[in-house]
Amino acid sequence: MTQQWVIKPLVPEEVYTDRQEFLDYFYEAALKARTRRTMSTVLLGQRRMGKTEIFKRVVNRLFFEQDHQDPKAVIPIYYSFPDTFKDEWHFATEYVENFMRWYAAWKLRDPRLLSAEIYQRHKLINLIDSKSLFSETFKATLELLEAIIDKDVILPEKRAVWLPRRISDYDDSTIVVFLDEFQNTRLPHYQFEVVGYMQEAVESPTCPHFVTGSAMSILAREILGRGSLYGRFDSEPCEPLTGYFGSELAHKAANYYKTTLTEEIAPVVAERCGGNPF
Repeated sequence: MTQQWVIKPLVPEEVYTDRQEFLDYFYEAALKARTRRTMSTVLLGQRRMGKTEIFKRVVNRLFFEQDHQDPKAVIPIYYSFPDTFKDEWHFATEYVENFMRWYAAWKLRDPRLLSAEIYQRHKLINLIDSKSLFSETFKATLELLEAIIDKDVILPEKRAVWLPRRISDYDDSTIVVFLDEFQNTRLPHYQFEVVGYMQEAVESPTCPHFVTGSAMSILAREILGRGSLYGRFDSEPCEPLTGYFGSELAHKAANYYKTTLTEEIAPVVAERCGGNPF
């Protein structure tokens, strides 16, 4: 397999600049979860600071640099909250199916399982059901998904967000959940609550959650700064690139897109773009 990503980064390798500190931090924090000493963490920063790109690259590294047959390996799960759901049933179905796809893709080292076009839901379910390497705890997820689709479960959104922790706790395994656009867990047009049920999900030594989002004020003040999630997350601030790295990124982007950029103008571009010329 020549593809070395399970979730494709947006920024080309020839352009990607700096951020090594965050890449190393979250990768090491994920691995340390095996010792049950990792706290759920939020990556905070303004829009366009490369937070999503950091998460994607860490997830890819966790997926390919570990032995998927090692029972002590850390299972990475990635999910980006969209800005709309029809209802709680829609959310729960999507969240649970996404978890199943990532978990199965990890266990079988097959990124194709993440694609609903390649592996439709029924095909994924049959595959999981046929493999003895999946624990009975995880296979019970098939029944949960069926119950949610049939609307035969109480509080489906609660059951969905609790699922990764429930499996990691029962199997004494390690799962790390990366959640992007986390501010979308609380939107005014939702007729159901997700944030309140997240407390039990994120407060787990077997299943820490790493979250980030593009609406820093909502995420920091309204979701994590008060209510049920207050004090449940460690915080890592993601600042704009320094003048040096901002200029370097401007030059790399210019070279990649075959554009001429003078030495004098590169720092100006970096400043005008708020620290992220890409």
